[in-house]
Amino acid sequence: PLGVSALKASVAKDAQAQMERGKMAMSRAEQETVERRKTLVIYVLFLIAYLSVQFGHGSNIGVAVSLEGNSKAMNLALGSWVMVGVCVGLPLTPWACRTFGVYPVSSVCVVIDFIVILMMLYPQISIQQIYFVRFLVGFFEAPFLPYLQEWLARFGKHTWNVWNTVLHAMVPLGENLGYIIAQELVANDLHWRWAFAGQAALIAVSTGAVFFMGGRRYLDLSYDMAQTFVDNEPAGTAASPEGEMECRNGDDASPENDDLGDAEVEYPVTERWLVYWATNASLAAQLGFLSGSKYVIRDYARKLGFSLHFTLFTFSAIALIGPALGGSIAMSGSVIRPDQWSQHRRTLAFLACTSSVAAAIAVILPYLPESLFWPALFASFVAAGGVYPAAQGIINIALTASRVIEASVYQVQCNNILFAMPMPYVIGKTMDTFSMETSFRLVTFLQVLAAVGFIIAALSATFTEERSAWHRLVHRRAESDNQASDIEMSNRSPQDQERQRFLDD
Repeated sequence: PLGVSALKASVAKDAQAQMERGKMAMSRAEQETVERRKTLVIYVLFLIAYLSVQFGHGSNIGVAVSLEGNSKAMNLALGSWVMVGVCVGLPLTPWACRTFGVYPVSSVCVVIDFIVILMMLYPQISIQQIYFVRFLVGFFEAPFLPYLQEWLARFGKHTWNVWNTVLHAMVPLGENLGYIIAQELVANDLHWRWAFAGQAALIAVSTGAVFFMGGRRYLDLSYDMAQTFVDNEPAGTAASPEGEMECRNGDDASPENDDLGDAEVEYPVTERWLVYWATNASLAAQLGFLSGSKYVIRDYARKLGFSLHFTLFTFSAIALIGPALGGSIAMSGSVIRPDQWSQHRRTLAFLACTSSVAAAIAVILPYLPESLFWPALFASFVAAGGVYPAAQGIINIALTASRVIEASVYQVQCNNILFAMPMPYVIGKTMDTFSMETSFRLVTFLQVLAAVGFIIAALSATFTEERSAWHRLVHRRAESDNQASDIEMSNRSPQDQERQRFLDD
């Protein structure tokens, strides 16, 4: 009886322990589900905050093209000063993040940025004062995109493709909303400062909700702040040896052959600087075409005979829908996977093709009749829209997982220095010195530069990768030459062979 009772007690104890383990596993699963849902809500709030930032940039462009008096160069320089601020702030971002932490730096910059935006509401503000305010806005907004890219790499590892696409879709959406609203306010005899008042309110609500819901647990990117559902690795994975070998052999992994599904972001083993900078500079020219069109389309379309309201709403619809269609194709995963380094050459080939199509359409725009102008512009924007998310994927991963923030900083800095900062003033100066038609052709030429740059990036990936098709061809020719030389030597007499070896030595 004692043995039976002991056996029963042991069985009951094991059953109870198994039930407790099941409850713990269920509790952990429930906790993971709750945290994933909370992360999704925080991500949506980040989208709203980023939308409001881009809304301010679009409002700034709308104000620049609507101002009367002064010269075009002086008015359009409003778009340059915010980029000057970003260029000054970005080099300090990596140092500040390493010294004080990403979360504290980003939090302080958000608060200061909100205060600076309120300065735009000053009733008697002059254009020189606006220059200074926009410089401060750019300076304190500099850490935003690098922080968001790092946050996505950590919290959106399995949904990066979709989340990154939607995040960057906020750029054209916010800019075009601000672009329309600022000009409509001026056209209806209302002051443009109300656009910035709305931006300040939207930033305050969205960022306040982010801080309230997330706290340090979801916003601090220090790796000692691990979340339940986030791996212990910093972010993403390096390309597998098999994937690296396929890349080096010139054979990208194919979406049809590999079920990548929810695969994590895949990085190269070492930095790919040449591919990174070629893609970076090309994307800067591409963005120059898309954003530069906003500075010239108002006057150019009115010169063609279109009304202001028709121009604003037609162009804004094209600038919203066109890139969205192109971007959805690029990020669907059926054609390319920009977040997988083992497919980077396929992605670069896609970039070269789509940007070339956009360039071919853009160069004929000044010669089209009025009835075909807007459809052709729409087609060009659709093709150009596929470039941005694909190129962004290459740029984010090309410098490995440990340099995500630096890659984003360099990307924004390259875009600002090459095009975003000087372009508004140059466009305005071209209008003052030459003509509106010349300014429009200058903007379309940026798309041609983008296409040439992506072709160079694709070629650099082909000719610089070890054991690429080019290297295999060169080595194969060298081996054939060596074999031919050996055959020739074997057909010679022993005296001739000895003499040839002496000459070779």
